[in-house]
Amino acid sequence: MFERIVVALDGSELAEGALAVAGELAGRLGVPLHLVRVADTTWLRFGANEAALEYAALGGELNAEEAAARGYLEGVLARLVGADGTNGPGAGVTTEVRRGFAGRELVAAARSTDLLVMASHGRSGPARLLLGSVAEEVTRRVAAPVLLVRSPGA
Repeated sequence: MFERIVVALDGSELAEGALAVAGELAGRLGVPLHLVRVADTTWLRFGANEAALEYAALGGELNAEEAAARGYLEGVLARLVGADGTNGPGAGVTTEVRRGFAGRELVAAARSTDLLVMASHGRSGPARLLLGSVAEEVTRRVAAPVLLVRSPGA
């Protein structure tokens, strides 16, 4: 049915809740997990536009964010694989750090034969308008099916 399950991670507990769901699905379906984190610093200081992304890259912030994203994914992978390195839901898991805008990069990371699993805060109304929604952007644009895992408090 699916070639792999792609999991969007941002370092939050909410996103890691989606990882638990994705791991269980991967085990039941017998498909590998592919963990993706996007290095995107434009929201920190510059705003979300192409010029801001280029400026972040020139200033070194994007390189630092990319290194932090790699370290984070290595830690997640180590927890999944387990102490002996051969067992657990982490066997066969791949990781990828992408650079750019989160929504756009998650769409690019998922193939039509994948299942994309990601967390959503479940915000609506003014909160969603003010904070934006990567999940909404991705579900509108991605060719792959998407499983949204909502926040427990949503």
